[in-house]
Amino acid sequence: MRRKQNKKNENWLRYFLGGLVALSSLPVIYFLMIWYGFFGPMPDTTELSEIRNYQASVIYSADGERIGSYFLQNRTEVSLNEVNPVLIDALLAIEDVRFYQHSGIDYRALARVFVRTLLLGQDAGGGSTISQQLAKNLFPRQNNSFLYIVADKVREMIIARRLENIYSKDEILQLYLNRVSFGEEIYGIDTASRRFFSKPPSALQLHEAATLTGMLRATSWYNPYRNPEPSLTRRNVVIRQMEKYGMIDNDIATSAMDEPISTQYNRISASDGPAPYFREHLRAEVVRILNNEPALTGEKYNLYTDGLTIHTTLDSRVQEAAENAVSTQLRTLQSRFQAQQRDPIFSEKDDPSILRAWRQTDHYNQLIEDGFSEEEIEEILYTPVQNRIFTWDGYREKELSPYEVQKHYLSFLNAGFMALNPETGNVLAWVGGINHRHFKYDHVKSRRQSGSAFKPFVYAAALESGMEPCDYQRNVLSVYTDYEEWTPRNTGDEYGGRFSLQASLAQSINTISVNLAMETGISEIQHLAAGLGIRSRIPPEPSIALGTAEISLLEMASAYTAFLNEGAPSTPHIVTAIYNAEDEMIYDFSDETHSDGEPVISPETAAAMVQMLSKAVDEGTGRHLRQTFGIRHALAGKTGTTQNFSDGWFLGMTPDLVFGAWVGGSVPRVRFSDNMGYASQTALPVAGYFLNNLNTYPDLESQKTNFYPHQTETSFDMACDDYLDDRYRDRLRDFLSGRSSDDPREVNEEKEESRNVIQRVRRFFSRD
Repeated sequence: MRRKQNKKNENWLRYFLGGLVALSSLPVIYFLMIWYGFFGPMPDTTELSEIRNYQASVIYSADGERIGSYFLQNRTEVSLNEVNPVLIDALLAIEDVRFYQHSGIDYRALARVFVRTLLLGQDAGGGSTISQQLAKNLFPRQNNSFLYIVADKVREMIIARRLENIYSKDEILQLYLNRVSFGEEIYGIDTASRRFFSKPPSALQLHEAATLTGMLRATSWYNPYRNPEPSLTRRNVVIRQMEKYGMIDNDIATSAMDEPISTQYNRISASDGPAPYFREHLRAEVVRILNNEPALTGEKYNLYTDGLTIHTTLDSRVQEAAENAVSTQLRTLQSRFQAQQRDPIFSEKDDPSILRAWRQTDHYNQLIEDGFSEEEIEEILYTPVQNRIFTWDGYREKELSPYEVQKHYLSFLNAGFMALNPETGNVLAWVGGINHRHFKYDHVKSRRQSGSAFKPFVYAAALESGMEPCDYQRNVLSVYTDYEEWTPRNTGDEYGGRFSLQASLAQSINTISVNLAMETGISEIQHLAAGLGIRSRIPPEPSIALGTAEISLLEMASAYTAFLNEGAPSTPHIVTAIYNAEDEMIYDFSDETHSDGEPVISPETAAAMVQMLSKAVDEGTGRHLRQTFGIRHALAGKTGTTQNFSDGWFLGMTPDLVFGAWVGGSVPRVRFSDNMGYASQTALPVAGYFLNNLNTYPDLESQKTNFYPHQTETSFDMACDDYLDDRYRDRLRDFLSGRSSDDPREVNEEKEESRNVIQRVRRFFSRD
């Protein structure tokens, strides 16, 4: 019996000891599971020594302003010596005051957390060192269960110790400051400093540095822009900690805490900030360069991750002048446009233009991707929901269906504007619309009928064919029998008499422009336009003389550069250089020539066109720039209005600048119905505001009084009367035929070709 009892006791002891061994081995097993990566990645020293952050590529204007970035993570890296030391002190004071004493783990801080947080229930902070926080940032936690939380703490300690063995303390600080998140999808101290205070971290003041380091505990709650009161409280805690540890004295601490929370918030997203349409166009161009053109270093680069620095031709001052000009004019125009509307532009349901716009939205595409049926999508389209919509008076909260939202935005007049240097082709300003967030379509690149802004190409082709600025043409109605009895008419239906070519261009007389095109030859005009860089299709019809061809503002402005460049057009150019993250130049476009070299038109013709277009501003359709806007410097240009007032254009030139404005609706039926729709009332004022805005920048070179000699000196005789009465033989011919000057004459190509040959021979021997 006793032997049995002893046996039983031995078994119990064996089980007890076995259980004790098993229980004591659990932490070892748990630790080994952590060590071998069961609870998350456990990087070795090789991986940790090759840490590389994704870096945003940064865009700079020609005058040195940072205008945007491209990124997967919105981060730009800085070295520790580019950060104000006061920020380092603030960071250490609030996050890890013994950073330079420990080896990655602060055991005193852990003991404090254990006693005060776990035993006393007080808030004693997290106890994680900066090295541990960096480890957590590099290898984020994957699960919130208790076992994982404990494992993550241990894992971060191990990684922190490894980091301390690989990197110096300053290197760890630099990695941390470039890696840490400040909310709003921004990473690193450089991006945060520029976002909240519009300055680099080297320029931060004490109270600003304390504000940013205070954010790290809760980036959303302590966001100084959105939650200034909690941010102020947290900032002052940081400052008091700095005083406590002897980093600053009481006077400095008190002075810093007296400062209000005052941000200079600067959010530059794809749709915010300067030049969003330009930046979107630049994105595609840089990707093309990186994919197709070899870098000077021989390496391949990624726009979104490799921290490139992109230097552009854009001038931030010229861009600001352009953006303000567009906003000023379009705000006024929209108000007048809405006041004029009596009948709805779009139908209340199933309007094709609205449905087409709806199918191009992210909302519609997401519904398709999520598997919604067409019936379900249609129900969503007409169901009102709360929306925040753009108006010129600010954003408004309204209950609208997606259909009504699209109708709202399609009812806006829009605009495009660009400016470039005629000699280099450098693009200085690019405004693709009134608001990139809601109007993504870039009207610098959109093709619209160009109206009378195309006429200078017709007149240039005529001069190249042997005509002269002081040749005269009759202002008579003509019916073009080979083109469906087409009868172009003048604005105001005024006919009779003869106009010099330079006067007919200045006054934009349609009858003469079309007749000139027929005499010169449609194919000659097409060839000249193509030579000037217009790639859009120019149809073989006489109506192109009135600008029926659909051409982009980008093409029109670049073609006009030929008039200032002795006949040679410049190709638009937007990038000057690209540097990698190590500040090595990898692409250099600064010395490239962007003129096509060989003149497309003769220097004499180009100079004559500058004089003729100056006349259009001084006396013709562009005279409002002188009369209304008081512009007195050298200026040339041409308005253009298309049929039914759908498009308004103004293309202008100063000695060192070519610029163009387009105004119209996203769809042609969004237009004025009366004289308010003329380009002199829509597009020309954009140019007027722009030129006057430029004068507010004293550091920009002032506009010159006269064009350069090579831009206006020509062998053509430009001194002649604008208008002459009809010749006796013309009046006699009209009398005998029983036709008045208001009656259209018939024109067909066979007769016109015969007449053209006779006129050219006559011009060869004498001028009328």
